[in-house]
Amino acid sequence: MLELRILESGWISGEADDADDPCAHGTVMLAVDGHALVTPADGSFTLSAAGLYLLRTLQHDHAPADTVSDGNALFPCCGYIALPSSGVFPVFCIGCPGGRDVTVTHQGNEVLLDAGDGPRRVSLLEWRKAVLAFVDAVEDFYARCRPKHRATDPEEARGWALFWAEWQQRRQAAQAL
Repeated sequence: MLELRILESGWISGEADDADDPCAHGTVMLAVDGHALVTPADGSFTLSAAGLYLLRTLQHDHAPADTVSDGNALFPCCGYIALPSSGVFPVFCIGCPGGRDVTVTHQGNEVLLDAGDGPRRVSLLEWRKAVLAFVDAVEDFYARCRPKHRATDPEEARGWALFWAEWQQRRQAAQAL
């Protein structure tokens, strides 16, 4: 059985609402058959960046040499600036090197998840459902708060627009399967 869920969510300021913080933060649980790959003890992550990266894993592998996160961990500590990218993906999130990385490898109708202590196997359908539930929880958190202030830097504003456009496109594609 796969468990992927947000345990706590908030803004970096600790306030109940923060229109200046574009990134949701919080703790996560990821476990397969009771074996924990990510826990609250691993720290607080940028849930919004993690959500986009998880959506990308529905179609792409995530491995150290070929990431969906432009060098960040799958569950990044930081992802505070979104900028346009000319790489494989239209946007990348700048953050610190912290976080918790989990390798995601597709094998037919299955996905292997590995946090460094051996792969755990789940069905692609189960992975897709869990990822969609995760991103829905992130969206629900944003919906309970005031709209975010637009970034004053034009490239960053464009980056955040691309971030949410890619998020919606990937979410809709996953729901259509």
